[in-house]
Amino acid sequence: MSALAYLDPNRFRRLLLRSVVLPAVLGTLLAGLLFWEVRQLLRADEAADRSDAVLAQAVQVRQLLIDRETGLRGFLLTGDARFLEPYHASGARLPEALGRLESLVSDSPDQRARLEELHRRRAGWESFSDEELRSFRDGGNWLKLVVEGEGKRRMDSIRQLLDELASVERERANQRGALAERQARMVLWGGAAWLLVLGALLAWMGRRQLVVLSDDYESLLEQAQAQANALRASEARLEQRVAQRTQELTVANRELESFSYSVSHDLRAPLRAVDGFSQALLEDEGERISEEGHEHLRRLRAAATRMGLLIDDLLRLSRLSRAELRQEPVDLSTLARDVAEGLTRGEPGRDTTFDIAPGLAARGDARLLRVVLENLLGNAWKFTSQRSGARIELFAESQDGRPRYCVRDNGVGFDMAYASKLFSPFQRLHRPTEFPGSGIGLATVQRIIHRHGGDITAEAVPDGGATFCFTLEESHP
Repeated sequence: MSALAYLDPNRFRRLLLRSVVLPAVLGTLLAGLLFWEVRQLLRADEAADRSDAVLAQAVQVRQLLIDRETGLRGFLLTGDARFLEPYHASGARLPEALGRLESLVSDSPDQRARLEELHRRRAGWESFSDEELRSFRDGGNWLKLVVEGEGKRRMDSIRQLLDELASVERERANQRGALAERQARMVLWGGAAWLLVLGALLAWMGRRQLVVLSDDYESLLEQAQAQANALRASEARLEQRVAQRTQELTVANRELESFSYSVSHDLRAPLRAVDGFSQALLEDEGERISEEGHEHLRRLRAAATRMGLLIDDLLRLSRLSRAELRQEPVDLSTLARDVAEGLTRGEPGRDTTFDIAPGLAARGDARLLRVVLENLLGNAWKFTSQRSGARIELFAESQDGRPRYCVRDNGVGFDMAYASKLFSPFQRLHRPTEFPGSGIGLATVQRIIHRHGGDITAEAVPDGGATFCFTLEESHP
C-alpha cells in the first residue's frame, strides 16, 4: 500500500469516528439504564410511601371507631350527655376518614373487599347502637343490651377486620421496601458493570487506534527518516497517556468494587472518561481532525456534561425521598431573603425587584424547605431574565383555614394546557436554548412538599407570569 493511502483523510475520519461513536453509544445506553433503574427506585419508594399512608389512615379510622364505641357506652352507663360528644364527633369524621382510606387502597382489590365488609359491619353496629339509644331514651331494657356485650362484639369484629387490613398492608410495605432495596442495588451494580465494560473498551480502542496510527506512521518513516524521531516521540507520549489513563481506570474500578466512594462519583466516572478521551483527541490530534470531527467531539463533551448533570439531579431527587425529615420551626421569609440575595449577587445588573412578605413561618425541615425556595425563586429569576422591571413575590394566603405560600413572577409564563407536565422529571415547557435547566427542579419541589404532607399547584398565562403555591401539613411553628 502506498504512503498516499495511509494519508487518506476519509480513512482517518472513519478510524476517528469508530473511536468516538461506540463509547458515546455505550455511554448513552448507560444513562438510559440508570434512568430506568432510578425511575423504578422512585416508583418503589412511592409505593412504600403509599403503604405507610394506608397504615396511618387505618390507625385513624380505628381510633375514631373506638371513640364512637366508648362514647356510646359511657353515655349508656352514666347517662352523662358529655359522653355523646366524642360519639357524634367521631361519627362525623368517619365518612371522610374511610373515604381517604378507600382512595389509598383503590388499586388493591383484596383491600377494597375488606373495606366493603367493614362498611357492612359498621352499618350493623350503627343500627345496633341506634337501637341501644332508643331503648335508653324510651326506658327499655337497655342495660341488658350493654351487659350482653353485643355492641362490643360487633365493634371487635370491625377492629379485627381493620387489623387484618393493616397487617396485609404492613406486609406489602415490607415487600415494597425490599423491592426498593433491590432496585438500589441494581443501580449500583449496573453502573459498576457498565463502567467496567466502558473503561475496558475505551482502553482497548485507544490502544488499538494508536497501534493502527503507529503502523501508518512507520510506513511513512521508510520514505521520510527525518520524521522518525518526532513520530516515535509522539507515539511514546500517547502510549504513556494511555497507560496513565488505564491505570486510573484500574484504580477507579478497584474503588468501585469496595464502594468506598459516593454513588454519584461512581456513576459519573464513565462520563469523565468519555470527556477526557475526547479532550485528549482534540489536544493531540487536533490539527488532523476535520471541522466536522471537531464538532462531533464538542457535541460529545457537551452531551457528557449534560448527562452528568442529569444523573446528579436524579440521585439528588432520590436522596430527598429517603432523607430523614426533621420537623422544626422555619422562618420562610429569612430563607427566601437569603436565596434572593444569592441570586442578586450572581447577576448584580438585573432589573429585578423581590417582594418577600415578612413573618412567614411554618414547621418542617429547614434544609428541604430551603431547596423548595431555591428552586421556585430560581425559576422565577430565570424566567424573568428577559423582562425589564421584573418582579418576584413571596406571600401567604389563607385556604380552607390553613396558610398557602405562593411565589409569583411576571416572567414568560406558560400554557396551562401543559401544566400536567410541570412536576414530572425531565419535562420542560421551554427550549434549552431559551432557558437552561435539567427539568428536575419542580419534580424535586413536589417530592419535598408531598413529604411534608402538603400539595403544590401552578397557574400561569403565556407572557403573563406564573404563580406557584404550596401548602404544608404543619403550617405553624
